[in-house]
Amino acid sequence: MRHSIPVLDGGALIAVAAQGDAGWFLIAIDARLEELDRANFPSAPDVERAARAYLRRNHPITAFCWGAADLGQGERVGA
Repeated sequence: MRHSIPVLDGGALIAVAAQGDAGWFLIAIDARLEELDRANFPSAPDVERAARAYLRRNHPITAFCWGAADLGQGERVGA
């Protein structure tokens, strides 16, 4: 029987770590992980770490400070 483990980031399903004949591989659910789709990894935790690290590195989250937005002075903060 093959195993699979959901990979979550901030409560959202972004990928699945699936066990294959040659170890674990990533099935991308989030389109931002397309480059990692079907990549092989030694373990399920490695799949999770790689997916989250890839998103942090290539698609950083930015937030907007709404306090000054009313005055047209909003500034970007974040990763």
